[in-house]
Amino acid sequence: MKEIIKAVGPVSLKVGYPETKEELDAMFRLRAEVYRKEGYVTAENDKDEYDLDNKCVYFIAKLNDKLVGTGRLVIDDPLPTELYFDFKEPEEIAHIPRNKRGEISRLIGVAKGLNHLVSLSLIEAIIEWAKENDFLGGYAFMQRYIVQFLNEMTFPIHIIEPYTLKNIEGPFYAYLDRSEGSEVLPIYYIRDEAAEFMEKMKL
Repeated sequence: MKEIIKAVGPVSLKVGYPETKEELDAMFRLRAEVYRKEGYVTAENDKDEYDLDNKCVYFIAKLNDKLVGTGRLVIDDPLPTELYFDFKEPEEIAHIPRNKRGEISRLIGVAKGLNHLVSLSLIEAIIEWAKENDFLGGYAFMQRYIVQFLNEMTFPIHIIEPYTLKNIEGPFYAYLDRSEGSEVLPIYYIRDEAAEFMEKMKL
């Protein structure tokens, strides 16, 4: 793994890019195991067209050298959120060129009691990549409880409202089509806002 950040504290949490086939295979296995367990997919793996067409930058987290988290940044036009949801493009995103946008997805943490730290560290690594590659913002969709947690931390994500979920069949429709209170929400983020938050977290 090519390390990007190392969490400061009593645990040895490292986040970076998978560099070997073994690390990539382990990342895909973890994703599929988690999503099958949650009932989001029933297939052997959760790879989609973005994985298969090499439209992703991947990130992994290791705790004491054990894989405990995954994340990816999808680079495409349109982005997945734009395909799954109907909404008016937020003004803050409209100012960003389409080739400078990325979508955060497959954000997974499986470190008991440390999942929030894993998720935030993965987001931090994604934001670091965005800074280095001049990506300025983009989208994601997250379950409401995750959005609420980030809001409680004052992490600068923005819920896109109003929106409607498109009637798209596919392997992840079970994840998207959820009851009120547990629904998946489309959000957008601005890189510099997120980077400023991360810097303050280090103080």
